[in-house]
Amino acid sequence: MSRSRKLNPVIDMARKATENELIKLGESNALLQQEQTQLDDLIGYRQEYLNRFRQDDPTLMSAKKALDLRGFLAQLDQAIHAQQVQVTQSQARVQSQQKNWLQAKNKEQAIDTLMARYKNDEMQQQQRHEQRENDEHTNAMWLRQHKDQ
Repeated sequence: MSRSRKLNPVIDMARKATENELIKLGESNALLQQEQTQLDDLIGYRQEYLNRFRQDDPTLMSAKKALDLRGFLAQLDQAIHAQQVQVTQSQARVQSQQKNWLQAKNKEQAIDTLMARYKNDEMQQQQRHEQRENDEHTNAMWLRQHKDQ
């Protein structure tokens, strides 16, 4: 069995590893987008709520309603902060997954390069072998022709 054929299972494993890392990267990106959307929604909701509050006459608001508003905004700010932490963690996971995918891709390319080199070596060896056979055949024919003369 040739060296290039022996390398086929390794290439298959490298391709599978690259595909798996790419799938994980896609999943990480999708999660990041989802978490970023949630963060944007929370920020938008907070802004919308404040805009509605500012449209009302603040002098007509009771002290209890003002305290409730302050408490609600504090909870909303906590939720926004927690979501920002989630987004930051997801960004880090995406970056880490990009590195993993790139490493797997580089490994696959290195193995592909090695396979190409092996195939090229095998092809050159085959060509030399065929040339040797042709030369021997030509020499044998020449010898037969000159022997008969």
